Amino acid sequence: MQGEAARWAQASAFKRQTFFALEDVRRAHGAARVLGIALFALIVANALLVFTEPQVDVSTGVSQVLLAFGLASSVCFAVEYAARLWVADLARPGRTPARARVGYALSPMGLIDLLAFLPGLLVLVVPVSASMLNAARIIRLLRLIKLSRYMRGLRSISRVFEKRRHEIIAAFMVLALLTVTASVLMYEVEHPVQPEKFDSVLTGMYWAMTTITTTGYGDLVPITAAGRLIGFLTMVLSIGVVAIPAGIFSAGFVSEFRAQDARSRRRERQTEREDGACAPEAGREAEEVQEGDAEDEG
Repeated sequence: MQGEAARWAQASAFKRQTFFALEDVRRAHGAARVLGIALFALIVANALLVFTEPQVDVSTGVSQVLLAFGLASSVCFAVEYAARLWVADLARPGRTPARARVGYALSPMGLIDLLAFLPGLLVLVVPVSASMLNAARIIRLLRLIKLSRYMRGLRSISRVFEKRRHEIIAAFMVLALLTVTASVLMYEVEHPVQPEKFDSVLTGMYWAMTTITTTGYGDLVPITAAGRLIGFLTMVLSIGVVAIPAGIFSAGFVSEFRAQDARSRRRERQTEREDGACAPEAGREAEEVQEGDAEDEG
């Protein structure tokens, strides 16, 4: 903890404000706060661009404006990525600066930040085909994930996933086992009578997923008695199997909300203790002022 405090104390004011602008804009001041808000607005604008750009006629001048805006956004996101690498040692104080930067670069959000600007800049310097250009536009959809940094609810969801990951993995393993078993059995039973419908095990897996998730498109329907029995058992078992992850998530969210309430109460008690410790000092200062006034009057 002392090393972390020393690293924070050794950081320049500019670096600390850069960190606040990127990680906690509410604690930023002046230009750093404006920069953080502008970055959020840029991410939102790019999210809107993803939906509006396909509706614009490429022959109009509006498409050129949108193209220029996309390239400018790529440059801004590149600068943001470099800044996040610079302040990674403050965001990950438990590591050395080099390991903190490598940890950010290899983290899921670090990779998303990299892909948010890299394809757009590569289009400028590397000749690409129309298919590669479309792929770059699809990758640009990752910019939408950058909004997750500004949503507290998503942080709670990520903490639930992290704390309950073993139970979640076990639940989905059971779901996968049921899916594979049902798909293989349905293929073996229905393929001889419906070869054009159940032409592979993957088709049977598609039927199993639509059945387990209660989607039921109706394009694949068993017609044999054995196939209908397999479908009946799959639907009955899926009721319990699908309910397992829901229960795990519900318990995880309840536990997370209780932990958040406990943290809030601890912060309130700490604030009250700090205020109580300051009250005697304030009382002594008031007494000294009153004594000084009495001496002046005498």
